[in-house]
Amino acid sequence: MVKAILAGFFTIATALPACAQITAQGQGGNDVLWMAFGIEQKLGKRWTNKNAIAYSRHSGEDDLTLLEQSGVFTVREEIVYRISRHFKLSQGVFYAGRNYYDAEHPSYINEIRLYPRLYHEFNAGRIRFSHYIRADLRFFSGPGFRQYSKPFELRNRYNMKVSVPLDKNEEHFITGITEFFFATDTKLRPEGAMQTPYDFTENRTSFFYRRRLKDPDMYFDAGVMFQTWKDSATGNFRETVLLQVDIILIDPFHRK
Repeated sequence: MVKAILAGFFTIATALPACAQITAQGQGGNDVLWMAFGIEQKLGKRWTNKNAIAYSRHSGEDDLTLLEQSGVFTVREEIVYRISRHFKLSQGVFYAGRNYYDAEHPSYINEIRLYPRLYHEFNAGRIRFSHYIRADLRFFSGPGFRQYSKPFELRNRYNMKVSVPLDKNEEHFITGITEFFFATDTKLRPEGAMQTPYDFTENRTSFFYRRRLKDPDMYFDAGVMFQTWKDSATGNFRETVLLQVDIILIDPFHRK
């Protein structure tokens, strides 16, 4: 069964045009309102600092009351180093506090995540391509940071993106993104810790329309994400449709 999720998130970026959205975390409910605020600040010729804060609310599993339940609160910090014209390397740290409303999970789970990422970017004429590989080291704990039955997950992801300008002034774009996830979990059992097989767990494929505005200097993005993910309780794959909107202000603190 396909669930429709409504997500809105807003980003403020400085120093460099932002190339991606602050995408929503996996959540429960039939529909979700996701809101995020971010800053991207150039620290020097090669260094950029990016951080973001986000919060969501969602419906229950059997209704469409959008703001009924508290979802996930996240904070992230990432520093990016441009190695060359085509390559960038970054290191990020991430915290998420996630609420649950089922029998499988405690009421609240904390996650601390460390993630190195390597980007490669290039152009083919006016069409822009980028892709990256990223490793997520995810550490989980229950309420009060007490021990949780899944204390650790290693997840790898591969992301590909293409952006096509629709006009000569490059004010209108169509963007396509697809991302593949592979993971292995550490799980605690009465007989001891066990490691799950390293396996494919998720795909996220998105299509966006982007409008570049000049006064103020900003991007407006509107798009849709088709998400296929493995349900940990059943082992079966489920599908989610995610509607996404963002606004990205470009270099609002720059002295002109």
